[in-house]
Amino acid sequence: GAPQPPQSIQFSASIDGTPTDFVITDFGSEVFFVITQSAKIGSLIEASSRSSEDPLGEVERVYEVRVLFGDRKLEHYRAYARALIEIVASANSAKGVLLGIALKSHSAEGLRQVLREVRARIGPITAEPPEGPEEVPPRP
Repeated sequence: GAPQPPQSIQFSASIDGTPTDFVITDFGSEVFFVITQSAKIGSLIEASSRSSEDPLGEVERVYEVRVLFGDRKLEHYRAYARALIEIVASANSAKGVLLGIALKSHSAEGLRQVLREVRARIGPITAEPPEGPEEVPPRP
């Protein structure tokens, strides 16, 4: 079959009283988030997660966040990327996150509002195909 085109959802929300545009596109191996208040992308940040097992056999998730371009002093942008990769990973998805972001101001409440908006809409986009035993019909 032909490859599926990337799924994308777009919406706007008021974050801390500022109109904010969101675009979330699922490219299969990565989910690309654009969160902007200026119709531009100021920073591009990549986040990934992997599972690692500690010596006691406990599996823990390890998150990595890298600023690809933009102002590295804007530490709070890393917090957004880190929170988004946690949301994606919590959907049992191994997808990476790419975040293009440009916000005019930052507050803890603004971050919470952004995550609430994303969580409300991201359900279907990170859904993995169910992996279970295939139903084999019983022989007549």
